Amino acid sequence: MKADTYARFVVLETLVEAETGYLLSERPTFREDFREGFANRISGLIAEIDSLDQAVARRAWDATVDFFAVLPEDEEGIEAAALSFRRILNRIMERGLDRHDLADPSVWAVVLETLLRALTDEYRTAYPAEGRRLLPRERERVEGFLNAARHAADRMLWNAGSMDASLSEALIRLHHAILHRQLPPAEVDAIRRLVVRRVARYRPSTLSRVGVFVIRQLLAGGRERLKSNRRAGRKKVRKAGEPRGVRRPHGAGEEGGG
Repeated sequence: MKADTYARFVVLETLVEAETGYLLSERPTFREDFREGFANRISGLIAEIDSLDQAVARRAWDATVDFFAVLPEDEEGIEAAALSFRRILNRIMERGLDRHDLADPSVWAVVLETLLRALTDEYRTAYPAEGRRLLPRERERVEGFLNAARHAADRMLWNAGSMDASLSEALIRLHHAILHRQLPPAEVDAIRRLVVRRVARYRPSTLSRVGVFVIRQLLAGGRERLKSNRRAGRKKVRKAGEPRGVRRPHGAGEEGGG
């Protein structure tokens, strides 16, 4: 599983948690409308995953179908179904990336950037009219994405063994801009771009990934050439440095007659 695919699974997991929280706290009257909106949003995410990795997208879609098929009406049943769905997603994610991969800061840089895009897209859609507040469902989603983004930033910095006060401050500004000040989406997006610029140093460029591949190929070729040269060298040593008293066959190494 590539980092881009893993990042979309984190978005999916965050969305499921936010929607479950809304369902448990608000108990919407029009349950079918809730299901339809939830399913449409998840379907869009799985379509993105499918463009990156069809195999894991199929598993995620199967889990989604099962989740909605068993989603009950009572609170305990809703919570149990959501936890079961999340466990399935986590297993898919764990199979995709191992601990070594998750210790790489660049993976969390990709996750953070993906969460920030999902956050600003969500906020742009949910932005209320002048003087109004975010509706509970939309607030649950954007708050979930904000919390997940801060967690991803913490993992990225921890794995990099560094501290970045500017990045932390930018994330706090983003939190205030959305949840407390409710600034227009254009202003929020400007803060997001500031965060992304800070994150870019932790995310390797395509050129550096190609460079690593090329270096690995050159090293592999160099090792093969070194082995070949050593084998050829041993043959020459045996030919030129034969022990004394060993008589070579008649005519061996002689050029012509006489």
